[in-house]
Amino acid sequence: MKNNIKLLDGSMSYPLELDGYNLNNRLWTGDALINNPELIKKIHKGYINSGADYILTSTYQISYDILKEEGINSDKIKEIFQKSLNIAKDAIKESNTNKDIKIVASLGPFASYKKSASEYVGLYDCSDEEILNFHVNNLNIINEINYEVILYETIPCLREIKILSNIFEKLDKEIWVSMTCDDDINFRDGSSISEACNILSNFDHITTIGLNCFSPLFVKEAYLMIKNNTEKKIIIYPNSGEVYNPKEKIWIGKKLYEDKMIKNWLSLSPDIIGGCCRVGYNEIKKMREEIDNYE
Repeated sequence: MKNNIKLLDGSMSYPLELDGYNLNNRLWTGDALINNPELIKKIHKGYINSGADYILTSTYQISYDILKEEGINSDKIKEIFQKSLNIAKDAIKESNTNKDIKIVASLGPFASYKKSASEYVGLYDCSDEEILNFHVNNLNIINEINYEVILYETIPCLREIKILSNIFEKLDKEIWVSMTCDDDINFRDGSSISEACNILSNFDHITTIGLNCFSPLFVKEAYLMIKNNTEKKIIIYPNSGEVYNPKEKIWIGKKLYEDKMIKNWLSLSPDIIGGCCRVGYNEIKKMREEIDNYE
């Protein structure tokens, strides 16, 4: 019997880095969305050709608040979000694939608005109201764009999950939520991922819960944490195992990801796997091969 495990794409930033694109700016991959959309389309096509079932829009670092501070008005902000969807659609069309590839809108945490890369520590020096307003401002734009699925990803703390729970009902779309964790499979600030799963499980239109941007050495533990605390679909997409240095804005350490890990991940029967930071076309292609050959 053929398995039903689906494949998410990999990192948007990694192929941009390999192409020599300068990501050392506040908009990160969003800079390419605005100023070099053909390059974003090329990356989408690269992941489609590698076998992805889902592709993420290049909007992780693009938020209403950031763009407003960059001097962009509300109508133009909406156009930028719409462009992310149009580029993904064009990439699917130009790839001439027979697969039913879904587009998932990537929304970053409040940390993506900060310059300190605080998604890696989960500590916010701000009020709950500031975090809520950040997400509400995005929500007002997102509701006007015909995205198929909304993914809130790399959420680093239970505090932000609780704040987001105040607005989920206002989003009339399918929602996925992916959190990020330390090696003990708690949030980056030490708060409880199991409690977050219990909160998220109460929303019918949240169909999928998971973890991303954590060490590939802990995929089994991450999967079991989610599995034991929800009946929702499970998505798991770790990074390469390298560690981000927010001060120097570089990745340091050794790649811990190895292709031989994939079979072990598949044996857990997650609903969706993929890759996060520093995971590119080759790794996604290998995941596709393993999924197709897995029994």
